[in-house]
Amino acid sequence: MAHAVLICSGARVPAARLLDHPLLDRLSIITEHGHTARYPDGVAVETVGSVHDVDEVLAAAWRIAGRHPLDGVLAPYEVGLPAAGYVRTVLGLPGPDFTTATLFTNKHAMKQRLAAAGLPLMPFAGAHSDAQVRARAAEFGWPVVVKPAYGGGSKDVAVVADAAELDAWLAGGGSPRPRNPTAVVERRADILVEYHCDGVVHDGAVRSVVTSRYLEPVLGRIGQGDPYGSYQLPSDHPEHRAVAELHAAAVAALGLRSGVTHLEVFGTPDGLRVSEVACRPGGGAIPAAIQLRSGVDLVDACVRTSLGLPPFPDGTPAPARTDARYVGHCGLALRPGTITELSTEAELAALPGVLNVVLHQRVGDRIAGHIYSASAAGFVHVGADTEEEVRERLATVRAAYRIRTRPDGTGQDGTGSDGTGQDGTGQDGTGPESTRPEGPGSESAAPDSTVPDRTAPDTTDPRPPTPDHAAPAAPARPVAEAVAS
Repeated sequence: MAHAVLICSGARVPAARLLDHPLLDRLSIITEHGHTARYPDGVAVETVGSVHDVDEVLAAAWRIAGRHPLDGVLAPYEVGLPAAGYVRTVLGLPGPDFTTATLFTNKHAMKQRLAAAGLPLMPFAGAHSDAQVRARAAEFGWPVVVKPAYGGGSKDVAVVADAAELDAWLAGGGSPRPRNPTAVVERRADILVEYHCDGVVHDGAVRSVVTSRYLEPVLGRIGQGDPYGSYQLPSDHPEHRAVAELHAAAVAALGLRSGVTHLEVFGTPDGLRVSEVACRPGGGAIPAAIQLRSGVDLVDACVRTSLGLPPFPDGTPAPARTDARYVGHCGLALRPGTITELSTEAELAALPGVLNVVLHQRVGDRIAGHIYSASAAGFVHVGADTEEEVRERLATVRAAYRIRTRPDGTGQDGTGSDGTGQDGTGQDGTGPESTRPEGPGSESAAPDSTVPDRTAPDTTDPRPPTPDHAAPAAPARPVAEAVAS
């Protein structure tokens, strides 16, 4: 049995399967000020101003290790990966070290390394000031894709069509700043199809790889109000083979020895182009979908490799839970406000080919906060014998799903044009995002967890709570500064 520390931003509520993992007889948490009330009384919690501040996180880990020796660091979320790598490097713990974690999270460093290894990417450049962002965009020509070097959940990722839209993006939070000093500018791809590839790596070799095809490119749907969906390709599918080869090349180029990966790939008129790759489980309902069809538990493999163990307890994944040749999933849209009407699990489960339905919300829940690519009212998995059939069944789920909300401060219900409202994608099996229910019924709505989502500020913290969208109370040391030093 082992003692691990879980690094978790204030925007996250880890799931019960992490808090109660059978390999851990002791789990400690490092999270941000104001969020200790989310954890059970028996869990030791250390707080920091920001999990972006790698030195502050290291100091908290030292305090934890001083009480009980540490065996590993868990970081199943994008935001905690650099700090986790820093702690592993300094304390000599297993898992991706600081250099590897940086290559998998700093999108500029990542793309530089992948390009040097010969992988196909869209033309890109790094920029460290507003003037450099404008200059790089002008060089590539409109439209361009802009994004911070560090970040997850498609936050602050945008396609800008002209200089005015770029200025609006810079003014709205995209501008390079001390905590995230690099922006990435790249030529927009003409995306015909988009894939994600999810793998398990051990001793430098890919031990499991699954390629899935999104129902439509994700980049073009950001902020459009449609929940994303995808379906897995059989191992003999030619598109799987091509994407899996890129996955293996990316893992080798970035130097991952053991861990879980999530790769995004575009299909363009000029061939496949690598977008990004992460060393964590995929978001949304991806881990649950993969476990249904292949038996691979990505979350468990993430925990095991973080402790220096083989990813599969018996050397191979557990048996699949379905014989379906194609398994697909889609997230169920969220929209801000109080939910007044919502499809039931029974209604969705009765649709053709549905294998599993999970709803995180219910009528009466109040949805507040930022809705982005890892937020959802729930998700649905379907099985099918053919590629055409799985797409049809996912389309049926989308058409049948309904959600109505009453916007805050009004007495009227609201829906989007299709009755589904604003988009939110599914949960990743590791816990909910910053968009969560508030008010009556909120405790019972916490997904995949027996711990109520208690969001009251922790009055024992030395500093006031920091809102999820605000800068920390004390300036965080930027990751880039730590790399340089």
